[in-house]
Amino acid sequence: MEHTDPRPGPGHERNDVSTRGIVRFLVGLAVSAVVIQLGIWGMFRILARPSRSEDRPLTPSVARAMKRLPPAPRLEDRPLAPRTKLNAQENARLTTYGWVDRNAGTVHIPIDRAMELLSQRGLPEKGGPPAATAAAIPPAGGAAKK
Repeated sequence: MEHTDPRPGPGHERNDVSTRGIVRFLVGLAVSAVVIQLGIWGMFRILARPSRSEDRPLTPSVARAMKRLPPAPRLEDRPLAPRTKLNAQENARLTTYGWVDRNAGTVHIPIDRAMELLSQRGLPEKGGPPAATAAAIPPAGGAAKK
């Protein structure tokens, strides 16, 4: 009778790892990553669109006031038009350059530019900003001296 050794010999078993399964997994992972990235990109595109003031929900007090409107004819056919105009003016003020007081040399700058200047130059000292820093960084009101 022949006796065989129960211990494994040198080498490895060829059927332990399925290369086809690994390749399928990696391809699926790559496809999933691309689909997820496209979905995230689309969501950012949708969320980055500027919203119109008419699209935003009304506060409860405004909604109650809208229910108490007098019968037609009314003075304003679009009661939220002043709100839309105000939002447009505020947006223009926050995103453009312009004069606050030309004689005094006071200007307003966009928020993004103000944040860049602030990150480059840092916050002013407690004793007050030096003359060069005061000209470029606007105070809390959004105006800067030039």
